[in-house]
Amino acid sequence: MLTDEVTLDFTNHLLKDDLKLKNANREVNNLADQARNGYSIKNVHIDSKYNAVKEFLFSVARSRIRVEDKFSLCQSIWLDDYSASYSTPEIIGRYRSGRVKSREMIDFGAGACMQAIMFSEHNQVTAIEEDPVRANLGRLNAKAYDTRSLTVMTGDAETYLSGAIHDDITVFTDPLRLSGREEKTFETLMPNPKLILNALGDKISGYIIDLPPLFPEKNITLEGEREYISLDGRINRFTLYSKELMKCERSAVILPVNKRIEGTKDRESYEHAERSSRFLLMPDPALMYAELVNKAFDPADFREFARDNRRLVLTSDVVPKDPHTCELFEVLGSSKEDDIRNELGRLKPGKVIPRFSVDPETYYNFTRSLIDPLWVGESIYLFRNGDGIVLAKKIKTSLN
Repeated sequence: MLTDEVTLDFTNHLLKDDLKLKNANREVNNLADQARNGYSIKNVHIDSKYNAVKEFLFSVARSRIRVEDKFSLCQSIWLDDYSASYSTPEIIGRYRSGRVKSREMIDFGAGACMQAIMFSEHNQVTAIEEDPVRANLGRLNAKAYDTRSLTVMTGDAETYLSGAIHDDITVFTDPLRLSGREEKTFETLMPNPKLILNALGDKISGYIIDLPPLFPEKNITLEGEREYISLDGRINRFTLYSKELMKCERSAVILPVNKRIEGTKDRESYEHAERSSRFLLMPDPALMYAELVNKAFDPADFREFARDNRRLVLTSDVVPKDPHTCELFEVLGSSKEDDIRNELGRLKPGKVIPRFSVDPETYYNFTRSLIDPLWVGESIYLFRNGDGIVLAKKIKTSLN
């Protein structure tokens, strides 16, 4: 965010005057209602007293729409476009806060402070944010959550490191990812977590570092637990906990069902299956990224049906013991790829969903070519194995 003095002055006034904040919240929610009805920044109706900050308020309104499923107080929080995209969802923030309690914490690069707010439910937290407007967003969000154990400081890491530093500090940082296609290392993150830890030295009592989920583990030169978190079936966070905070070597956390699996890196490979058994399943991505699939699915009971860069499909005649750990499907039939339309004609699905790689530019035409517009049956999922296609229906579980 490029600091805008008008916006900074406006947010300063909101922090000082609860009535102004209440009225501004009402106006933002009014703008959000208009945006839902198709209005753009060009034709939205806004109280004339907010004309100077119209663009800013509209961005906050759009952000509230985007995070409706992420934050319980979505109608009261203040996020810009970047914060709406990258702020830690509330359910993940609260899960982490449950892991880390009764500590003096510093959040470097806190953004709009959503994770810092969650940590402050059980800890004393200082949040450091370089951008003055975004720091004010954090302060407004702390007011929305009635946070009493959070202090927001405007500045960069040096702002804190150059001052008086307490002992026994737990560091949290969710650094920016620098653009570029080179392999990710600590040097491609801003601020560089290792530089912060080195500067604090023996004053640190632990650290929690958010890394991109695709960050190569071979480039992690710090000790600690590697924890992968999925949310609603998608990988969301990769977190490194220091040895003082670690519970195991690596872990997978599946939210919102709050399932946690701990263990060591997968040792066994799965036998390849030429044909599907009665069931197909796709392990939750947190298990895949954490390489803990063996922990949930014993290679003695499951075989590998298909694998690509994005997914692993296992097959078995037995249902997994824990339905929280996968998407589960029951096989309905199979066909050669060039005869799939005839097999689908027997089932007459309203929709077909390939669970294998399809060129995004041809995906829609491919799926529409397989069904008749008059078919209204349940959705059918397609799995590829060699030149064959298996048809399956999804079995309802907590993840499905």
